[in-house]
Amino acid sequence: MDIHKLITLSQPCATFPQALFRILSEGHLWIEWNRDGTKIRYNDPERLMRELQALGFKAQDSASLSKNFNDYGFKRLSDARKSRYDPRRNSWTVFAHQYFTRNDSESANAIQRRRIRRPRGHAKKSSPESDEGTW
Repeated sequence: MDIHKLITLSQPCATFPQALFRILSEGHLWIEWNRDGTKIRYNDPERLMRELQALGFKAQDSASLSKNFNDYGFKRLSDARKSRYDPRRNSWTVFAHQYFTRNDSESANAIQRRRIRRPRGHAKKSSPESDEGTW
């Protein structure tokens, strides 16, 4: 599948942003775009995890959901998890990404998972000048 094709309901979702875009395009009341289409919000994380699982993603708890948002460079703007329990689901978690907008699925398709660079050991590499004095 060409990652730069428009997302349609018949295409499989290869990335988290594609799956998220598809879920948003279905018009649910628990997940939505803001007025200008630059931010998303949801108030039912369990439902979002179920929807992602149905599309083939491993989202089993709020930590793995947060990891997916973080790995793809989304910024958390508010967090309903920090508010007290809300049975009516009036608390919303809001995310934004500069390339994830309602009217631009091409940019959403191009969002790549960020590679996490693991720090190497603290061994210092010596320069040729510093090696001269050790012999």
